Amino acid sequence: MKVVRKPGAEYPSTWNFSVAGLVGATPELLLRLTKSMVTSRVLAGTISKTGDDERDLALAASLARSSKDLEEHEYAVRSVADAIEPFCTSINVPESPFVLHLANVMHLATDVTGALAETLTHVDAFTILEQLHPSAAVCGTPRDKAAALINEIEAISRGRYAGPVGWIDAAGDGELGIALRCGQIKGDSIRIFAGCGIVAGSDPVKELAESEAKFIPMRSALV
Repeated sequence: MKVVRKPGAEYPSTWNFSVAGLVGATPELLLRLTKSMVTSRVLAGTISKTGDDERDLALAASLARSSKDLEEHEYAVRSVADAIEPFCTSINVPESPFVLHLANVMHLATDVTGALAETLTHVDAFTILEQLHPSAAVCGTPRDKAAALINEIEAISRGRYAGPVGWIDAAGDGELGIALRCGQIKGDSIRIFAGCGIVAGSDPVKELAESEAKFIPMRSALV
């Protein structure tokens, strides 16, 4: 199916998925649990690419210095670190994010890792996922207050958009992305989704432009 294959081919650093009509190519790893090692790639803070390498390098540098985007990123990173910390003997949170380059956008990214405590029993990917999702990147913080506000003002049903998607094996290890850059197929139509993290310094015009850029992978897959 073209709508499944094309995003994966055009965005090779993403995780391609197709589950019960939900298709997409997500750049954000929510949770990987492998042999007692926990990893989560946090993405928050975005800027569109121009296609001009020199210009895009300058934009990447500006993204890395942006107080608004760094604030947004810190909220997301802290929510992930706080969620996995109770399960781990140690966690590693880099001091500064790196810039992840995709074909259409660049993101501030941080890989949060942890070593699962050997004293814990019956901890699998589902156990950690229950505490980890939804993170501040797709819900906000504090989570309960943010979720209540989203339910009040968002005015749409997300369905499975921004939910976990991936696999878990019989041992409880697994790899789950966040269902972003995606669409839900129903009959002969598809509904595609995109969104942004909103903080005090957000500019509505820029946030709308960011959302439009995030629509590009799925729109491109449909033509």
